[in-house]
Amino acid sequence: MSFSKLLREPNEVVKQLDHGDVLLSRRDGESLRLSKAGDAEREVDTLQALAQLIAASLDEDACDRIVTRLTEPFPWVTFLPADRRREFVSEFLRVARACASIGRFERLTITLNSWRATAEAYADPSVTPDGSDLDYLPTAEVADDPRETG
Repeated sequence: MSFSKLLREPNEVVKQLDHGDVLLSRRDGESLRLSKAGDAEREVDTLQALAQLIAASLDEDACDRIVTRLTEPFPWVTFLPADRRREFVSEFLRVARACASIGRFERLTITLNSWRATAEAYADPSVTPDGSDLDYLPTAEVADDPRETG
């Protein structure tokens, strides 16, 4: 449904909410999702409970099993050395649980993207397979976007 339809016929769009979320497409930007507040709150509550349940149920053996199966949901994990895979699982679960506790999951996306970028660094053929020639920065630094340099 278009955003302009919401502006022209708001009552019709609101009626559509009885059947679930409404996705509003916009010409000049990202689509918007219109939801009933109660539905959105229940969704967040469910995600919170799921993340807490998963994190609480994982012992060392379960984490090790996850590490061995990571390449199915995250094929890029193949490029991480084995010890870094375990570190990824640990950090991902810790951040997921923290995000669930406050009902905001943006940090989990950032964590996932950061680990994927790390895997991309290990995938570079000029880097040793164990990454021993990679240097880690003690603090995060902002880098220029290479697409914007001449």
